[in-house]
Amino acid sequence: MGANSSADAAAGPSSVCGTQTIQRAALLLRLLTNHNRTGLRLVDLAALSKIERPTAHRMLHGLIAEGFVVQDQATKRYYLGPALYEMGLAASPKNHLRDICQPYLQWITAKTGATVFLTVRSGFDGVCLDRKNGVTPMQIQDPGLDFDVGQHRPLGIGTGCLALLSALPDHMVDRIISVNEQRRAFARESITLRQLRQQIAQTRETGYATRTLPTAPSVSAVGLIIPVASGGSIGAVSIRELSRRLQGRWKDQLVCILRRAASDIGYIVQKNLHGRDMDSTLPVAQ
Repeated sequence: MGANSSADAAAGPSSVCGTQTIQRAALLLRLLTNHNRTGLRLVDLAALSKIERPTAHRMLHGLIAEGFVVQDQATKRYYLGPALYEMGLAASPKNHLRDICQPYLQWITAKTGATVFLTVRSGFDGVCLDRKNGVTPMQIQDPGLDFDVGQHRPLGIGTGCLALLSALPDHMVDRIISVNEQRRAFARESITLRQLRQQIAQTRETGYATRTLPTAPSVSAVGLIIPVASGGSIGAVSIRELSRRLQGRWKDQLVCILRRAASDIGYIVQKNLHGRDMDSTLPVAQ
């Protein structure tokens, strides 16, 4: 036992160091995931991760060598690499929610011309699982306000995340709001906690969330949860539209389209949960 203890003690520092290296690399990849549209500079990554710049630089070059990260030589910004995409495809389970939703997101885009988002909950965050770009022109000057596949947002930011938050029990809503309070400010969320509470109440009353982008008043969005018969939600679908169009009868039509798609998706997912084969009794909405 003494020999084993000595061996464990000898291996301990190396094991701890190895674990820390993995955690730091994972943190850098998560940061790049959240900023992959614009990329991040070394100074940004070091500041956000609180990893010393020389250490972050060495780790990034190790990730580049493995294909997990790429660097734009002109801007010196780092982005996620192709190896992560390949690994993500291999990790996707059979009948993954994104695969199930693909035809419905395409249908929504075809019917509305708007950009469509599929959002799922991950802890205190909403994650963009998929998006389909519409044909309606959007004037969004700040790329930090966009929502790309794989990007995280605090629950309550954006209509999909607001819909997901509003569908949770009050005690969970209170906990998430408390945890995300400082993060909301970092995410350029301009509303107060009182306004957020009012939006949650309104979302529960109407059955859908709606918002105007804080720094792009010409752009608004509407979203609602994907419900399942067993209770709760498995995600949310939302669309981004010009504010001048997102009102009146057209807004009502958009909500109906989203509800139809969400209902169909929930039905198919529920069948999968019960182990039944998908059939053709519920085709994509026409």
